[in-house]
Amino acid sequence: MLKGEVINGYRILEDFKVAGGMSKISFAEKGGKTYFIKEFLAPKYPTPDSPGSEKTKEKKRKACDEFEKHHRDLNNAIGKCCAGTGGNLIYAIDFFRNGASYYKVTEKIDISTLPCEDIARLPLDKILLIAKSAVHSIKILHGLKIVHGDLKPDNLPIKEAMRGYVVKLIDFDDSYFECNPPSDRENLVGTPEYYSPEQAAYIIDEDEEIEGDTLTCKSDIFTLGIIFSEYFSGDKPILSGGHKNTWTCINDGKSISFKKVLPAKIESLIRSMLSLNPNDRPSISEVFNILKDIKPEDGVIGSEGTTTPKDTSKKPVLRFGPGLKPSGSKGVEVTTPKTEAHKSSVTPSTLDEERPKSTGGLRGSGLKIADK
Repeated sequence: MLKGEVINGYRILEDFKVAGGMSKISFAEKGGKTYFIKEFLAPKYPTPDSPGSEKTKEKKRKACDEFEKHHRDLNNAIGKCCAGTGGNLIYAIDFFRNGASYYKVTEKIDISTLPCEDIARLPLDKILLIAKSAVHSIKILHGLKIVHGDLKPDNLPIKEAMRGYVVKLIDFDDSYFECNPPSDRENLVGTPEYYSPEQAAYIIDEDEEIEGDTLTCKSDIFTLGIIFSEYFSGDKPILSGGHKNTWTCINDGKSISFKKVLPAKIESLIRSMLSLNPNDRPSISEVFNILKDIKPEDGVIGSEGTTTPKDTSKKPVLRFGPGLKPSGSKGVEVTTPKTEAHKSSVTPSTLDEERPKSTGGLRGSGLKIADK
């Protein structure tokens, strides 16, 4: 679509530009108001003149119907809930197909944000205010049993307000209802450096042995733990064992530390959020209550340094990854592989070593996790 063209009543204000490799974005005007509009590059709905057999096109139509229903159900659930939330969730107000392509429309907002390095330099009471505001936005989503699936600082834009800070929650392209992610794993993208162990395992599982019920709202909690490390210390957790991504480090039973010495209650919270077993992570409501009970006098963030890592001499029994099949539902328990050959097929460390350089999100089963 080019500037000046009209689609579904929206007049395009700028030529569409590719964003993230899987979509194109622009701004559009309708009824005197400006909106953000996104065109999905996949899937493409087969038109009568599309190449391929009728059987192939019918298969693609069914996949597109599932994609459309997935997004409409999410948008309807969030939209019904968001009246009166103060606009913290910037969700799609329109979703439609034009020809072969799907489009999503949201209100236009300023997505510039306060960098995590700057947040970490603030007084503790202000960092706590930002963290609680972020949790408040996510709490609305988790109340609907919806997993965001791509939490990261860019999707939590922070604005200073008269009474403190407001944190918005944007980009629900990778969201799904708890325990029910898209069956087509190529429709999951996310951001590899913020994956939870179970999210990564589900995406890279070529044999599709790991079921969708391993993916609960606790996956977002793990990701939020990484973000909290950035908020309070100024950087992601420092990883031992040569790991590049937090999830591989935790999955391999290695220790983590932080760029700054953190107040004990903050460090304890972050470590619990980064637990390998989803059941050991707090819920979003529990995270909020813990933050609410922390007072500025509970500790002052110190100068740069590292915290003493927990004793990890005993590796966790739980593991996520190809060949590690869940023995129960809701991602609460994972058994070890049955054979040594199966055990050595793919490990977190080999994923770190083999991952290609990439600047965007990744898609599909069997992919290697990108090093950011």
